[in-house]
Amino acid sequence: MKENKKILKIILIIASVVLMISILLMVIKVPYSDVEYYTEQEPYETTESYQVQETYIDHEPIEYDVLERSYYDYFWSSGCDVWIEIQNIDNIGGYFSVDFDVKTSKGDYKTTSKRYFIAGGDTQYFIVSFEGNYKKSHYNVNYPKKEVIKTRTVTKYRTVTKYRTVQKSSTVTKYCNLWKRIGGMC
Repeated sequence: MKENKKILKIILIIASVVLMISILLMVIKVPYSDVEYYTEQEPYETTESYQVQETYIDHEPIEYDVLERSYYDYFWSSGCDVWIEIQNIDNIGGYFSVDFDVKTSKGDYKTTSKRYFIAGGDTQYFIVSFEGNYKKSHYNVNYPKKEVIKTRTVTKYRTVTKYRTVQKSSTVTKYCNLWKRIGGMC
């Protein structure tokens, strides 16, 4: 029995040592490095297009009609008159003239009529005289232009700051009890 007491004492000592060591392993904290991941909003610049309505001034011809185009040979001599009648059908007036290219029995002629101001809705005759009997003619109307305010869509660009989510990491020092560390749990 003495031996049993001795063995029991040894077992109790060993159990006490194991218990003390276990308690120490749980209480003692050791540092270790770990990587932590996190997200962050990061600014960046980009170019963005947008559209605006822009006014501008355009020059358009004043609208007109040629109402009559004719000629007249003189009966008393060798000569002719050539004319056209122009009506300004626009709402504003302007100065008109006509380039005539006329062929008669006496030759070919090129001339420009007088300039006349024709108010909106009014008409005007443009008459020129030539030597010789009329054979053929062409004309070209020199019309004025008016200023018209128009709008157009224009694409413009601007630099804007936007944000994107970026994953980042950092190394941090953490603490774990010795027991978990030895067991590979941290």
